[in-house]
Amino acid sequence: MHYKAAITALATVALAATTVGTAQAEPTPVGYSIASDGASVHTVLDAGAFRLDSDGAAVSIVDNAGAVLTTIPLAYSVDGARYPVAAAVGADGRSLTVTPGLPSLVHPVYSPAAYQDLVTQIQIGWQNGGSVTGGIGAGIGAAVGCVLFLFVGCIPGAALGATIGVVNGVVSANPAVTPAVFEFIRTLP
Repeated sequence: MHYKAAITALATVALAATTVGTAQAEPTPVGYSIASDGASVHTVLDAGAFRLDSDGAAVSIVDNAGAVLTTIPLAYSVDGARYPVAAAVGADGRSLTVTPGLPSLVHPVYSPAAYQDLVTQIQIGWQNGGSVTGGIGAGIGAAVGCVLFLFVGCIPGAALGATIGVVNGVVSANPAVTPAVFEFIRTLP
């Protein structure tokens, strides 16, 4: 909810800053009031009118004579992504309600399809030789751990050797494991 309030406040400041600089343009000054309900920004002019551009990309403020005083874009950017701002001009033309489109804050933890492919590729690698190299790696790791660190290093050496052996065996037995791992990592938020 704080994110929504921040975007609405940003829209209010942008609207106020845009109109303050040119609202006193000759020949007709235009005053305004702004209010926010936390989701939208409501602006009411005391003279002139709002006019939605034909392409819907901006809304203009015009004076009583129809001269354009300023134009307000109906989009904003966050981290390089552009989001629309919905605008509704009142029947009298003097009121405008803008509601910023908010980026989705909900992201899947992972892609189920990428996860399933990863699991499938690992299973294929395990069945085609990963289990054997895991056992060989455990034996080599235990031997190296026992020799280098006396008996204290046997179990950690076996665990490390088994891990290296399984990873090496699974990847060697099924080359599709590596791309599946990177595809799964790419889908993480």
